[in-house]
Amino acid sequence: MFQINDYVFYGSGGICRIRDIQMAPLENMPADRQYYVMQSIHDHNGMIYVPVDSDQVFLRRLLNRAEAEELIGQIPSIDAIEESNAKQLRARYADAMHTHQPVEWVRVIKTVYLRTAARTARNQRISETERTLTDTAKRYLHAELALALEIPEAEMEAYLSARLEKMA
Repeated sequence: MFQINDYVFYGSGGICRIRDIQMAPLENMPADRQYYVMQSIHDHNGMIYVPVDSDQVFLRRLLNRAEAEELIGQIPSIDAIEESNAKQLRARYADAMHTHQPVEWVRVIKTVYLRTAARTARNQRISETERTLTDTAKRYLHAELALALEIPEAEMEAYLSARLEKMA
C-alpha cells in the first residue's frame, strides 16, 4: 500500500502524488472501500480517485535514486526497437509504452531518435505518432528521473545529455 505524499506511476495519468487515502471520498462510491486521492504532477486541476484494492488499475512505485542512476548507466546498452514494418513498429511502440516501465520509454526514445536521424539524412520526416510517443516517453522518463535524482524536470534533458556524453 502506498502512503500519503508518495509519488506513483498511474497507468492512465502518468506520475501522480498521493494527496490522501479516504473511504469513499465522493458520493456514489462504495462506502466500504478506500481510495487513493491522487493529483498528476503535470495537471494540477483535478483529482484522481483509485481504489486501494483495485487490480484493474496500474500503479507502481517510482524509481529511487540508485535505480535511476543504474538506468542512466544502462542507456547506452539498451537496444532500440528493431522493426521494418511501420504498422508493426507502431504496435511495438504501443506495447513498450503500455509496460509503463522506464527502460521501455528509453527504447522508444532511442528508436525514434535513430529513425529521425536516418530520415533527416534522406529529407524525410517521422510520423506524428512517433513524435507524440517520444514526447510522452520523454515526459514520463524525465519526470520520474527528476523526482528520483532531485533535479528540476526542466533540466533533465541537458543532464542526461551531459551524462551520456561522458559515457561515450
